Amino acid sequence: MRKVKVIQIGVGHDHAIDVLDSVVHMKDVFEVAALAVPESEKTDFSDKIEICTQKIGVNLLSVEEALNLDGVEGAIIETEEVNLCRYAYIAAQKGVHIHMDKPGSAVYGEFEALIKYMEQNNLVMSIGYMYRFNPEIKKAIETVKNGELGEIYSVEAQMNCEHSLEKERWMSRFPGGMMFFLGCHLIDIIYRLQGEPTEIIPLNTCTDRSAIDAENFGMAVFKYNNGVSFVKVCDAEVGGFMRRQIVICGTKGTLEIRPIEKWLSDNIFSYNGCTERKNMCSYVRKVTNVRNWSSDSAFEQSIPFNRYDSMMLSYARRITGEAEEVYTYDYELELYKIVLKACGGM
Repeated sequence: MRKVKVIQIGVGHDHAIDVLDSVVHMKDVFEVAALAVPESEKTDFSDKIEICTQKIGVNLLSVEEALNLDGVEGAIIETEEVNLCRYAYIAAQKGVHIHMDKPGSAVYGEFEALIKYMEQNNLVMSIGYMYRFNPEIKKAIETVKNGELGEIYSVEAQMNCEHSLEKERWMSRFPGGMMFFLGCHLIDIIYRLQGEPTEIIPLNTCTDRSAIDAENFGMAVFKYNNGVSFVKVCDAEVGGFMRRQIVICGTKGTLEIRPIEKWLSDNIFSYNGCTERKNMCSYVRKVTNVRNWSSDSAFEQSIPFNRYDSMMLSYARRITGEAEEVYTYDYELELYKIVLKACGGM
């Protein structure tokens, strides 16, 4: 495929450095023309800017300078969450295709206006739900589609971790806190597997109101005609990262992925041609047509993968017209509504 010339706007998002590292690494796919940092991020994220410019080696320009470079086809929006839709819209008005990190503005109207503008102008809208490109999540979706698990009546999804008090307080700016911040990844999977629920019950709360004022424990129940699914996210769970899991229950079988991701290396970033990547694997267990308590199956380790490479390759191939459109404008808008409802914000 031909190279796609892109810029990145922002470093404030948690995924910003990893995404930039990924596109710089894929030299046969992307030409990374510049990094542009909004004024609001220059002081707060000076350390991340230094990593991007000095270690990853990307030129630093203003947002206006970067958007006016010749031949730019795509803009990767990695600002702080509160500014994602704003800068995506500014870039889209230049006629470039957008990869914007998840989940978008906390204001429905901003997200809706962006999606409608992208659709009206036939621009690619890629959103950074990285689990969409996890090879075992993709296999699980195919397993469900081909009927191997029978009729799905429940999906149980958890995404836990431990954060600092500073991070927990930061989440207070979003409806639902952790549900908005990380639960959106899991809601995306449930929506893809089961469609729109008949009812959404948000159950978001705080584990320690004496220390923080944020909903750092998120839970949402999704009712369907034939069962109930749920999302649970918590940023105060000891060892929570290793208990991130998806359990898909059907009339013919059960499929579990746990942990969804496990680091295979302590390496953080692959600077300037370092051959060791920040790779992961998943662990999968599948039980089908078993009806007795004594039967069990072991977890199997997946092939190694990079969390961001497949996602960014898909973005490039959508720009060049080589990739099938799976996540439509309507899908993204409906997903966003469901996320806000699970956060208690709509």
